[in-house]
Amino acid sequence: MKKKLNKMILGSWFTSILFLLFGIFLFVKPKLANSLIGYLVGAIILISGLMSLYNYFIAKKDIKYINFELIYGIVTLIAGIAIIFNPLSISSIVTIGLGIWFLFNGIMKVNTSLFLKKNKEETWGIILFIGLLTLLCGALLIINPFKGTMVVTQVVGIFVIVYAILDSMHWLLVKKRSKEIIEFIK
Repeated sequence: MKKKLNKMILGSWFTSILFLLFGIFLFVKPKLANSLIGYLVGAIILISGLMSLYNYFIAKKDIKYINFELIYGIVTLIAGIAIIFNPLSISSIVTIGLGIWFLFNGIMKVNTSLFLKKNKEETWGIILFIGLLTLLCGALLIINPFKGTMVVTQVVGIFVIVYAILDSMHWLLVKKRSKEIIEFIK
C-alpha cells in the first residue's frame, strides 16, 4: 500500500512540476503561448476542411449531403489558412467575446444597483461601483483585444502556478502523513 501511495505522490509531483512550467511559460511568454494555440486551432480547422473536401470527392450518393461537404470544406479550409497566417486572431476573438460578456454583465450590475437604490438597499453603491468597473474592463478588452489577451494569458499563468504550488503542498502533506493515511484506508 505504501508503494502505491508513493508512486501516486511521485506522479502527482511530476504533474505539478509540468503545471508549474506551463504556468511560468504562460506568464513569461503570453504572445508565444497564444500564437501556438492559434496555430493548433488553425491546423485543426484546416484538417477538418480537408477531410470534408475529401468526403465530397469520394462519396457522391446523397446530393444534399455532398453539397454541404463541399461548402463546409471550402469555408473551413479558408478559415484554417487564415488563422494559421494570423494565429493571434483566435485569441483576439475570444478576448472580444469576453469583453462583450463583461459589458453585458456590467450593465446588468448597474441596472441591479439602480433597482436596489430605488428600494433603499444599502449595498446599491457597492454594486454600482462593481458594475462600472466591470463595464470599464469590458470596454478595455474590446478596445485593445491584443493587450487584453496577453493580460488574460498572464493571469491564467499565475493561476496555473498557484495551482501547481498548492498541489505540491497537498502531496507533501500526504507524504508526511502517509503512515496515518494508510492506517485510515485499511
